[in-house]
Amino acid sequence: MKLKSAAPLLLALASAGCNNQPTPTAFDVKSLMATQVQPTAETYWNAVQYISDAAGSRKIEPKTDADWARTQEAAAKLREYGEKMKSPAVSAGRGTDWADYAQGLIDIATQAEQAAKERNPDKVFQVGGSIYNVCSACHEVYMPSTGGGSPAVAGAAAVEAPAQ
Repeated sequence: MKLKSAAPLLLALASAGCNNQPTPTAFDVKSLMATQVQPTAETYWNAVQYISDAAGSRKIEPKTDADWARTQEAAAKLREYGEKMKSPAVSAGRGTDWADYAQGLIDIATQAEQAAKERNPDKVFQVGGSIYNVCSACHEVYMPSTGGGSPAVAGAAAVEAPAQ
C-alpha cells in the first residue's frame, strides 16, 4: 500500500527533474577585468609614456608597424570588452547605469582605436587618460574602495587643513 502512495510522488519528482533548466551562474566580472580588460588597457596605456626621472626626461611611443598594430588591437579589444559588458549575461543584476559605463568604454575605445590608426602619439596619450577616467568612474560605483569612499575622496580626507 505504501508503494502505491509513493508512486505519484516519485513520478512528480522524476518529471520535475526533466523540466528543470540548469541554473545560470553569475558572470565573473572581476575575472574579466583582471585577466582581460586590465592587461589590455595597460598595453594601450604603455604604448605612449612621458617619463621624467633621475635619468632625465624621455618619451616612449610606438616606433614600428607592429607596435602601432598592438596599440590599435588593444583599443579594439577594449571596445569588444565594453560590448561584452553590455550583454545580458554580464549586465544581469547590475544597476541601470552599468550599460552607460559599458557604452562609455565602447565610445572611448573607438576613439583610442582611431588615435592608434592615425599613429598620433599625443592623441593616444590623451585618449588613454580618458579610458582611465571611464574605468575609474565605473569602479567608484561597482568596486568602491574598502576605506568607504572613492580613492580620490579617501585621499582628500587624509589631508587636513592646518589648525588656525
